[in-house]
Amino acid sequence: MSQFPPALDFILNNEDRNREYAIVPDKGGQAIAGINSHYWPTAFANISRLPQGERGPAIANFYKTEFWDVMRLGGINSQDLANRVLDEGVNAGPYTACRMLQQAVNQAHGWNLTVDGILGPDSLTAINDSDSDKLIAVFGQLRQARYKATPGTEQEHAAWEARARA
Repeated sequence: MSQFPPALDFILNNEDRNREYAIVPDKGGQAIAGINSHYWPTAFANISRLPQGERGPAIANFYKTEFWDVMRLGGINSQDLANRVLDEGVNAGPYTACRMLQQAVNQAHGWNLTVDGILGPDSLTAINDSDSDKLIAVFGQLRQARYKATPGTEQEHAAWEARARA
């Protein structure tokens, strides 16, 4: 089964590569390691009150409780797949990422999962019975298609697409 610590490292490489945990400008406000003040005002405020050198555990707890646990990613056998789904969840929202994963399973392996954004027992069985390399490839294609359809600057699109290919 996949584990949270390697998945956290994967997303932090996109959100705060140097693990500085500094407050930086972000769309709609400010962010710390990808935690945006506009979308997550309480979490951002609580973490920003901590000394910069002590923010790491609070950031890890945020990503575990708000994304990893909600998305039920510990039930996925492939660590590489869980890393990418968590990354998409952080970028697009947990239910969007889970819907994309369900779509990827259906496309890659002909399953007929309900695409509801909830990784229940049927979804997890289908995911774990699938070829993870093929599933990662199809999931990446869906991510790239979503980013192309998302309004943004050329620089944002390049960063998003690089993130999807990683």
